[in-house]
Amino acid sequence: MFKSMKYVLHENFTNLYRIYSISKYELLADMRDSKLGLFWNFANPVIQVLTYWFVFGVILEKKGVNGIPYIYWMLGGMVVWFFISPCITNGCNAIFSKVNVITKMKFPVSILPATVVAKELFNHCCLMLILFVLFILAGYYPNIYWLGLIYYLSCAAIFSISLSMTTSVLNMMARDTRKLVLACMRLLLYLTPILWNIPSKLPKMIKMILKANPIYYIVQGYRDCFFFHKGIWAYHNYMLVFWLITFVLFAFGSFMMYKFKHKFIDMI
Repeated sequence: MFKSMKYVLHENFTNLYRIYSISKYELLADMRDSKLGLFWNFANPVIQVLTYWFVFGVILEKKGVNGIPYIYWMLGGMVVWFFISPCITNGCNAIFSKVNVITKMKFPVSILPATVVAKELFNHCCLMLILFVLFILAGYYPNIYWLGLIYYLSCAAIFSISLSMTTSVLNMMARDTRKLVLACMRLLLYLTPILWNIPSKLPKMIKMILKANPIYYIVQGYRDCFFFHKGIWAYHNYMLVFWLITFVLFAFGSFMMYKFKHKFIDMI
């Protein structure tokens, strides 16, 4: 196991510039395919946010959380989802989408999930800049706790890469894997307390299961940085669970990458 993890880490760290170049090329290619280019990177999230706000905030009359208006509370969590969701869904297809490259040259396949995350990182940073402006206009001013966003963003990136390493290999073995991941992500959006807050009346066991979700830890971390200002160590129990799950995913994903590194061509 440690041999495979060392192999994956070495391959990724020695190819950082290649990861950057591929992600940059993919991002520019997406912009060239559309006349409006970068506009759609912001239009789609805005449309989704307005839809969720109208359904949950207006029709269902969701109240604010701890004195925070629902729209801002929701945005603090949705910005995480807009980053993690494409990282996982596109990361699942990271290897299969590059079969033309893999078949023609010796290529470090294990870096492909990282290229997907690096590409989505640009979109996330652009959305975060817009979110900063909205929060400042709403009276939520920058403070030292906002630096915790760097930590939680790192958590989101590492978790997405760790999960994508496994799903991308499984997708090469069975194409149904991506369809399953897409279905699970649609379900996970509503199971993760992003659009709603966990009710206190729920049974303790169910609340523990919901809070054990790694995405919940990141979402709660973002909201803490913006609104609650408790600090990273206030969620130390969830931190341990998050990093344990992430380590297991990374270890298993590294094992899969190492085991099948010479067999991807045969899977095509």
